Amino acid sequence: MKTSIRILFFFVIAAITSAIQAEPGKLAPHPFTHNGYSRPYLVYTPGHLGVHLPVVFVLGGVSSSAASTAQELGWTEEADRKGFMAVFPEPLTQDPSKPFVKRENTTFWEMQGSRTHIVGSNAPVDDDGYLMGVLNQVLHNEPVDGKRVFMVGFSSGSGMVQLLASRHPRSITAIAAIATPLMEPPPSLPQPVAVLYIHGDDDEQFSGFEVNSPDFATTPHGNWVTWGYLGGCHLQRAKKTPWGVQFSWEGCRNRVPVIADFVHGLDHEWLTTKSPWNLAHRPDGPLDFPEIAWNFFVSVPAR
Repeated sequence: MKTSIRILFFFVIAAITSAIQAEPGKLAPHPFTHNGYSRPYLVYTPGHLGVHLPVVFVLGGVSSSAASTAQELGWTEEADRKGFMAVFPEPLTQDPSKPFVKRENTTFWEMQGSRTHIVGSNAPVDDDGYLMGVLNQVLHNEPVDGKRVFMVGFSSGSGMVQLLASRHPRSITAIAAIATPLMEPPPSLPQPVAVLYIHGDDDEQFSGFEVNSPDFATTPHGNWVTWGYLGGCHLQRAKKTPWGVQFSWEGCRNRVPVIADFVHGLDHEWLTTKSPWNLAHRPDGPLDFPEIAWNFFVSVPAR
């Protein structure tokens, strides 16, 4: 009898230990090849796994990787807090046949009208096809809700998620684009996309577009205006915020929100609560882009 109790106790302890180990969630690599290029992506499953989870794709900027984006932008922590799955796709270097070298052969996302990959005799680098291929595989293999597909991008990743949403509006529910506008907008969309655009007013990387670009959408302020037109919106609003100014559209098709937050004193930077910019500018009310983006996503009406 005592032996049976000890065995039962052992299995109970083992089960509790296993549950504790699974609590924080996990970041798992998934092999994927597109156009002959090996581009494995990472999937983060939250500690409390549910069914029909929302899914957030996160794209970093120049010099990023799937691993660095997962580690540095705060989305795994947000996934655990809010209960969604996070996917981190892999960008390629400018010359995919050569290893990564910062500033010489760095990684980036295609964003139309910007950098292009050097492929020589190899197959073209098709970021659009790659991301849609990863999305289809995730929808097929993971317990996610295909009606709640969200995408976030910073810098070149921002240009890429906007380009992707403009091409595949029926597949993407909403996007959050930080620090880079859409370079070449389409004339119209068959279905509106919810857009949150965030830009720092000290971001010199794109400030010249306001006067130099012939394409209105490539100006930081013109970007949210263009998305409003694409969404069939009718009325523009503006209000001061503790961090700058917020522009928004009203009367959009399907009640889809289109919002732009311009942050006073912010350069070309991604913000979490621990960012040095927050410590210097907003120690008592830090801006956290994952939190802001997620709150926007959950505000989007169901399709």
